[in-house]
Amino acid sequence: MKISVVITTYNRPDYLALSLKSVLAQNVPAYEIIVVDDNSSADYSEILTELEGAQVRYIKLKQSSGANVARNTGVEASTGDVVAFLDDDDIWLNDYLKYHYDAYSASADAVVSGFKHLGNEEQVRVNSDQYVTKESLLKGNKYCGMSGFSCKRQILVKNPFDTSLNNGQDWDMFVRIFIQNFRFTNIPLPIFLYRFQSIDGIGAKLRKMKPSDIEKRLGSARKHKVFLGEYWFKQRVAEQLLGSLKYKNRKISWVVKSIEMVGVKATLIFFVRAVKKKFY
Repeated sequence: MKISVVITTYNRPDYLALSLKSVLAQNVPAYEIIVVDDNSSADYSEILTELEGAQVRYIKLKQSSGANVARNTGVEASTGDVVAFLDDDDIWLNDYLKYHYDAYSASADAVVSGFKHLGNEEQVRVNSDQYVTKESLLKGNKYCGMSGFSCKRQILVKNPFDTSLNNGQDWDMFVRIFIQNFRFTNIPLPIFLYRFQSIDGIGAKLRKMKPSDIEKRLGSARKHKVFLGEYWFKQRVAEQLLGSLKYKNRKISWVVKSIEMVGVKATLIFFVRAVKKKFY
């Protein structure tokens, strides 16, 4: 079995150097490594020179098109049986590909895995499911982002990443794989390092948002409304409206918008669940 690695990058050559180093240090080597650059303005010449002789292909898109276009480009360029994805700011631990390889040897069609917080490795996020479940997916992405995901190439060719979505593309992909009854394995171990955005960066973005901007963030929820059912659809909408509320300006207007869109009951349930999550 051959595992292709697709790394997407945009204006972060220093981060890319670290992520590439983690792939090249794997106990089970990758069959090929494909770096897809989303038309960065940053200079990648130094790292490309360092990679001469390594099994790395560099593809630069002609225009910035987003991470999912870059991922689809990587899938199209790959020739392995399985494609494993890595964002340029994350890092795989040395046995990452071995765990994924073993899962495919045990008949997996797609795999997700747990992670540690880069820079604060005591914080771990691991889902205990043996396989990806509807119960977990109904609550959102309770597994990992793209740096913990791999899938058989033939499935990805038929199910490319949805480039129309502004967010939730990973959850959308997981739901589509799940509802097609593929064998979707979860590795309940923290085998990569995920770099969280700084609170200041997240807060700055959220403070600029207005309740009227929310519709563009509801694409994945609306796409899978039948899968979610009324209760979890409303909770997903409420999460988009009220999540990280402390960083948003005009907090009352966000609560009012939630009541308008999903009702008083769903809005209250969101806050109750948020309190329970914080204290239990």
